[in-house]
Amino acid sequence: MRAEIIATGSELLTGRTVDTNSLFLADGLLDLGIETAFKSVVGDDEKDMEEVFRRALDRAEVIVITGGLGPTEDDITRKVLARMLKKRLVLNEKALKAIKDVFAARNREYPASNDRQALIPSGGRVLANPVGIAPGFFLIEEGRFIAVLPGVPQEMRTMFSESLRHELAAHCRSEVFIHRKVLHTWGIAESKVNEQLEDILKKGKPVMGLTARETGVDISILAKEGSRDRALTLADRTETEVRKRLGDAVYGMDSQAMEEVVGALLRHRKLTLSAAESCTGGLISSRITNTPGSSDYFERAVVTYSNASKTELLGVPAELIAAHGAVSREVAAAMATGIRERAKTSLGIAITGIAGPGGGTAEKPVGLVYLALATAEGVSVEERRFLGDRDQIRQRTAQAALDMVRRHLIA
Repeated sequence: MRAEIIATGSELLTGRTVDTNSLFLADGLLDLGIETAFKSVVGDDEKDMEEVFRRALDRAEVIVITGGLGPTEDDITRKVLARMLKKRLVLNEKALKAIKDVFAARNREYPASNDRQALIPSGGRVLANPVGIAPGFFLIEEGRFIAVLPGVPQEMRTMFSESLRHELAAHCRSEVFIHRKVLHTWGIAESKVNEQLEDILKKGKPVMGLTARETGVDISILAKEGSRDRALTLADRTETEVRKRLGDAVYGMDSQAMEEVVGALLRHRKLTLSAAESCTGGLISSRITNTPGSSDYFERAVVTYSNASKTELLGVPAELIAAHGAVSREVAAAMATGIRERAKTSLGIAITGIAGPGGGTAEKPVGLVYLALATAEGVSVEERRFLGDRDQIRQRTAQAALDMVRRHLIA
């Protein structure tokens, strides 16, 4: 069964608002065995919107529309859909009461324009909005399941998870079971991953794909079979083969981030970590502390952006910086040693580099980064040269630093 997701709203076409709803919905639909074949974004123009809706009805069995359910003049989704399906908009008393109850609970005056949010195409069934005002709805038209949800992400996600998901599961009983995995890699180029997995990729069963990100190359595995057990077996067997071929380059799966993997390893080995950051400006420590419970293994971090701060906070000799430059193998090693000794942690990670866009030279270009890891056995230093803009270089540097810790812990 194939689906189309349609995001409405002119703000999505200006480049300033990102459509995150479609990503969430595609993920949720796939869990139900419904593959998203198309995604569309359309502005608040009635003619354009109707054209997109008609096209979706021609090519998909499930259509999920987000946005345009508010009380303002440009909230036209329900009107356009009702006109296209030749259905009247009917005031749903239950939905109207729910909307008025929200205003009353907040002790706010009720504007009459909110009545339009309770207008539902005849034959449609209301989807309650437990975290907002505008209700959603769904209807079945000539075998097509059409659902309309608010565009506010939190409202849309809650309504899908608590209401729409169950309605879809009851209506769209698929004979195909889908199981998916996403493996995350770092330190191996997309072309190399493709080369290592070429024969599996060409088989087409399971369906596989590669996606290059700032955090590495992701490998998606999509197993579609006639039974759940067969889908699970195919996905598991493929995962095992991918891990065998790529080895330690695979660092995580599905929602796992590098910092979560590193944290789990540190906790398992009862080790602690501290960080000294220059060009990453606290990005590494921010990522580590985003993981709940990170205080078990992360002691402290310092951002030593200036040369003076490297000397004052980490004990890096000023003459060392003068001799080799702040961005150097020697200074990175001294930073790692300094933070480990001062924090009294098992490991100390340090980063210094040139994130750009300025500051580079022929000898030390933008993207040059030194990573150092201090342990009880000594200090190891890696030189890396990253391409990209300032943000990309910083993101890739943070990922590389965390991976340096990971590889030490699994060695």
